Parts: sequence; structure tokens; C-alpha cells
Amino acid sequence: MNTNRKYLLVIALATLAIGLLSSCKEEEEEDLLDEEEEVVLSIELRNDSEFGNILVNQSDVALYFFASDVNGNSNCSGGCADAWPPMLGTLDELSIGADLNEDYFGTITREDGETQITYKGWPLYYFSPESDGTLEAPATVTGDGRGNAFFVAKPDYTVFFGKQSVVDGEDPVTYLVDSWGLTLYDFANDEQNESNCEGGCANAWPIFNGQENPVFPSALSQSNFSMTQRNDDLGPQLSFDGMPLYYFASDEETRGNVTGHSGDGTGFNVVQPVL
Repeated sequence: MNTNRKYLLVIALATLAIGLLSSCKEEEEEDLLDEEEEVVLSIELRNDSEFGNILVNQSDVALYFFASDVNGNSNCSGGCADAWPPMLGTLDELSIGADLNEDYFGTITREDGETQITYKGWPLYYFSPESDGTLEAPATVTGDGRGNAFFVAKPDYTVFFGKQSVVDGEDPVTYLVDSWGLTLYDFANDEQNESNCEGGCANAWPIFNGQENPVFPSALSQSNFSMTQRNDDLGPQLSFDGMPLYYFASDEETRGNVTGHSGDGTGFNVVQPVL
């Protein structure tokens, strides 16, 4: 009997040990699955065959800028946000691709209190084609150019669009800004690819150098751009439809400021492309 009892005790202990080991293994497997299911929010750079370098999230879903956000706040809520869900998150939880400058990323607080990620001050959005929260497929760019207001987020735009009222009481207009949302102007006294703003004028209206091969939204074309050689040592200067482009010093390098717009077609005015 003693032998049988010892035998049964050994069997029981072995069974208990196996059960404990199996339970631990199942817990470890569940932990691994939880880790795999945990999504790390990230922004990466992808080279798209049509659009070149664009910003995408960890699932290769494209991100977008909205021209009406030129002042740095989100102007897309309600039904707009159904079609263009904001990229929500904080910088602490955001992983940034090695080929992107982390200093260009920030956040804003939306009207609903949510935190939205920005790039160069532009709030970032996804596109939901059916406005039902389902995002467009990975590795596609189907939202670009919608309403001539939403364009795929590119890290290296030379010029982009702002959209707002530039004259009190008048409807919003679409106009050119640089990649940080600073307003660009042209000068009625200039001639085709020739600047007549020098000396003190150029101090008040700093030129926009741009680049010879600018990066621009898809609503524009390379033929819109050229380089103006100046008579001083400030150039070359980027021109749009032959008109040299300027900043206005009194805008104080503040995105969305349009204090230099004369509004009467003379002097300096925001640049309104035909879209």
C-alpha cells in the first residue's frame, strides 16, 4: 500500500507540474500575442510612383494636409472629419522614420480636446472614401486634390496652398504659401521674370528663393514656375507664372498672416492660382 501511495503521489505531482508548465506557456503565448497586436504609431517616408516622397503611417496609409489649416489649427471637424479622420496621438508615442526630421513634428489640441499630430505646422489627416471611418487602402493615394483643398502630405513641398479670407468680410480664397504656411506675394510693378523691388523695398518684401525644381501640389505644374535672375545679389528668385515671389516682413514669419495683401490689384497681393 505504501508503495502504491508513493506511486500515486508521484503521478499527482507530475500531473500538477505539467499543468503549471502548460499554464505558464499559455500565458507567455498570450503576452506575445498582445505585444504583436499592440500597434506602434509611426510616420514613415514612402516613395510613391506618382507623387514621389510622401508621408505614411505604420500601415503604409497615406497622410494629407488641408489648405484651410494654413493658420496651424484644424478647420476640419464634424462631417469633414468623417471623410478626413485626423491623425491622433502624442509625440511620446510616435515613432518617426530615420529619414525624417523629428523637429518638424508637433501637436495641436482640437476643438474636441483630442491631440492631433502636425508636420511643419500642418495638421495631418487620413482619407476615408466612404466617410465611415474605413481608411483608404495601404499604398494608395486616392484623396489627393479633393476639393482643391486636401493634398497628400509631402515632406519637401516648396510651395503649398493656404485657403482663408484675405479681405475682411469676403469669401475664402486659395493662395500660395511656403512649406511652413508663410504667405507668398507678387508685385504688380514687376514684369515677367523681372523684379522691380530692390533696396529698401526688398528689405520690406524679402524675396522667396525657392528652388529651381520646386515641389508643389498636384493642382499645379512645372510650367507655372521659373527662376528670376535679379540685378542685385539676393537672387535667384522663384517666380510663379512669371511673377517673382516675395514674403512680407510685417507678417512676422507667422503662418496664416496676410497683412501685405493690398486687396485692390495694385502693389503686393497674395498669389491666387487658377485651379
